[in-house]
Amino acid sequence: MSRTIDREALVAARETYERWVRSAHTGAHSRRTAEKNAAFFLPHLKPGMSLLDAGCGPGSITIGLARAVAPGHVTGVDVSSDSLKTARKLAEEQACANVSFDQHHLRSLPYEDGSFDAVFVHAVLQHVDEPVRILRELFRVMRPGGVIGLADADFDGSLMWPNDPLLERSTAITSEIRQQGDTRIGRRLRGLLAEAGFADAVGLAQAGVEGDANITALNGAFWANYYQQEPFIAYAVALELTTREEMAAISEAWRHWGNDPGAFAARFWCQAVAFKPAPAGAPLRPPA
Repeated sequence: MSRTIDREALVAARETYERWVRSAHTGAHSRRTAEKNAAFFLPHLKPGMSLLDAGCGPGSITIGLARAVAPGHVTGVDVSSDSLKTARKLAEEQACANVSFDQHHLRSLPYEDGSFDAVFVHAVLQHVDEPVRILRELFRVMRPGGVIGLADADFDGSLMWPNDPLLERSTAITSEIRQQGDTRIGRRLRGLLAEAGFADAVGLAQAGVEGDANITALNGAFWANYYQQEPFIAYAVALELTTREEMAAISEAWRHWGNDPGAFAARFWCQAVAFKPAPAGAPLRPPA
């Protein structure tokens, strides 16, 4: 497609889209838990640890991490004030006293070197354009011997039935509209940790499955609604990635998929655990 784009209109559309997309995912992200989404990382946590949840979103995982390290303290950090408002409310509702939330960008954190025993990063690196820079900043605020856990998506690692080219188009449009970041970053997690200076990195993968009528109907309805939202449509059209007609067809394809009695989807989430090297003679993992 030609790029005869009105730059001023594009900037306005992008700002509206970015405000919308943060709120659009809040409900889905609030269903995430440490028991499910950080299960690979929980065995590395011990009571009394200090932990940074980097990109904590609405805080549903953060609360579970706080329980795992209690009486240690967990700090949740996010750039979205709306997400942090939701996180603080959740912590209050669940009487979680050993957690606090700060608004910062992960490129430049205000914490001193060696402030945390552990760091957790879930579904963040796919959205940034300098993942190694982020990881090096997290490396800085970790104590020697500290442990880091990453989890992120890889859009290539997915299965879906019934097949529909419109669903494939929806994935392509979503990938393209994220002008910074990498929706296939999952496979790179172990390598990124090594590049940032971490040691003993282990890569893992887990498949999230949508295979019963309730979950496929729920997710089909979510994505059908997602692709018919005006901020998304306006931005994608302004970028000349699609047309309003195609977005309407994509929305209907998701609704149809969610109601198909044979609907099935499986998507990889990639994970990695690594450690900040300790000085010679010191234990690798932080003490309990």
